[in-house]
Amino acid sequence: MKKILFIFVLSLYSIQGFASSCPDGSEPVRSISDDGTYYVFNCSEPVSTSEDSSPRSSKLLPDKLKEIKVVKDWEPIADWESVKEYAKLVPIPRWKNESIYDQYVDRNCSERFTSVNPYPGDNPSARIFAHCQSYLHAASSNNPQILGDILLSWASASKDPMFVVPYEVETHEIKHSVAGYNIPSAIGTFAQSYAFWYDEIAYTPEERQRVDDYMTKKLMEQKFLPISRDYNGPRIKCDINDLSSVYSERTGTNNCGNVRMKVAVGEIMLGFRLENQTLLDKGHDDMYVVHAFINEDGININHASRGGNTVNYSWEYTYYSSLLAEIYDSVGYDYFEHTLPRGAKVHEYLSFNYRLLKDFKLTAQWAKYNIGSLWLPYDQIKNLSQQLYEKTTNGGWAYSWEDGDKEFVKAHTKFVKRYMPELYNFDVKNYMGSNFNDSPNFGVHPYMLHIGNNVLEENSNTSKIELLRQAKLQEEIDQCAKATSDSGFNGEYEAKWFRDHWNGNGEWEFVGSEPLILDQCEGEFEGLKQFDPRPTPAVRKKLIVKYQSNGDISIKGDLNLYTIDDLRYTELYGNINDGEISGVWGFGNRLKIEFSKKPKPTELFDGRYSFELFRYAEDEADDIGNGIINISNGQITIDESNRNLQTGDSDLYDTFSGQVDKNGDVSGSVKLDIYSSGQKSEEFFFEGLIDEEIWGESPIEDFFKVYMKLKKQ
Repeated sequence: MKKILFIFVLSLYSIQGFASSCPDGSEPVRSISDDGTYYVFNCSEPVSTSEDSSPRSSKLLPDKLKEIKVVKDWEPIADWESVKEYAKLVPIPRWKNESIYDQYVDRNCSERFTSVNPYPGDNPSARIFAHCQSYLHAASSNNPQILGDILLSWASASKDPMFVVPYEVETHEIKHSVAGYNIPSAIGTFAQSYAFWYDEIAYTPEERQRVDDYMTKKLMEQKFLPISRDYNGPRIKCDINDLSSVYSERTGTNNCGNVRMKVAVGEIMLGFRLENQTLLDKGHDDMYVVHAFINEDGININHASRGGNTVNYSWEYTYYSSLLAEIYDSVGYDYFEHTLPRGAKVHEYLSFNYRLLKDFKLTAQWAKYNIGSLWLPYDQIKNLSQQLYEKTTNGGWAYSWEDGDKEFVKAHTKFVKRYMPELYNFDVKNYMGSNFNDSPNFGVHPYMLHIGNNVLEENSNTSKIELLRQAKLQEEIDQCAKATSDSGFNGEYEAKWFRDHWNGNGEWEFVGSEPLILDQCEGEFEGLKQFDPRPTPAVRKKLIVKYQSNGDISIKGDLNLYTIDDLRYTELYGNINDGEISGVWGFGNRLKIEFSKKPKPTELFDGRYSFELFRYAEDEADDIGNGIINISNGQITIDESNRNLQTGDSDLYDTFSGQVDKNGDVSGSVKLDIYSSGQKSEEFFFEGLIDEEIWGESPIEDFFKVYMKLKKQ
């Protein structure tokens, strides 16, 4: 969740400036919307998509993308079935659709977006709006009709719900600024998703036309006027002829930044899909403005100048380069070799951002301007090493550093195969560790297109990597088995489970114990006993247990610690030599397992013994039970026909498990009712020498202990 919270924070802090100026410097004309609910601002000149409509100087190269024409029956994917199968593998961030972090707010993202209620005009509503936007991108990949129903609702509404509150009344300043970012952004990314999943959405012909017309209208009306003001008044638009214009406090950088990019890609994709040349041309014009701020070295100055967020902004928006490379490939245009307005090629832009991930200080000369990032100025990170930067909270949200190049390769697979093939060395298709598997800032992940057009190659790579992985895994297992055979780690352990019921107050609650078998670097819980209350036996048995020759041990898997259906992925770590492994379940509940090795069986003490059981407290002992035990090959059992428990049901002896080693050390456990209550039983763990008192204690009993005395018959 922290990652997506950060994305939202970036969105808000990048909001700068609203200006009422038109391209020719005149003031826009204000009128009332058709439904009478808001103001509409229009410039006197008509919308133009011609070359001379963009304020370009001789310093900027012409846009070759404007030469691209729409094609009949455009299709960006060769194998749709492979795309749909892959979409099932991508995790959906369902928590973004839940109220976990908004206790009194029912998110219900589909309904929230369908009605655009609450309106994203304040920071809390806009934060949830961004979460929901991300969730709906992912959910629609599995069920595109979710997206289709939302768009149809917008297009069918008597009052357009996707409008930006006019920036005329002073009290609307915040509402306009926040919604002025979120509304056009959603229009842009949903247009991308709609263009991609177009044929997978079921509409009647009339509904299809209605949605097509609505989305075209919404995209065409986006003029990207700056969306806030300061004490000097409305901010001004970016000057694409002057890179340094983005450094000015007076510039509303979303006029040439992220909002415009999201809308532009939506215009391009939907322009191709609808065979609408005007919409495609507008998309290229809008994207040209954004790309005009990428310098001759392939550095996006708008993103580089974002203070402590310089990497976060720069990295996430590289995804569009590979998305567009796949899109343009469908019409025969090599986008990686495309020359941007200031001379850098797209592949050079991506290469720089790869280097930036290795050295965050490459953008230092621009990051110092702290544009839209006063809350995290560059001074806070500029003196850190790369290693320390990656461990900061903000740095951790930027990229999955622990996975090396994998996130970069997953985002830019087509680019990597061509320009950096040495990085294409793992199972890319099944890697899901990216920070941005889903994002509110792009509607389609580039790999979705890549696998649809390269399914045989990607599947072949997966098979090859899997064979190598299996061979390496077997080698590691063999090496580990050899190393642990003499380490003493292999064997059976008694594992006691505890949970911190009150989220970190130090009060550990015992929930149960069971055998744990370790053998040749892998382990398995018995998974038979029903714990009070959980985890359930079947869940415990499925846990993945791994250990190393140095004793380091890990336990990973889904656990239902409280309710049976509430399964949450959990990782526990520790060392066998310490006898404890611990970690966090869910959102803060601590969990630990204490374990001790059971002695190897021996025949030295085999035979029949009588026993007496005593309850002990404050120097007083009460005889509460007796019977016969049998020891065979070191394993201890209680004779069913010769046993007595004065304080409870004798059937509790059925829970007894015990053994004795070659030194006469006895260990075991049993559930007992020592209060004569008939309702409460506790698990006691015994340790002691066979010819002495064998003491037992319960993790949840503060007053009484018990002990056994054995006598061989």
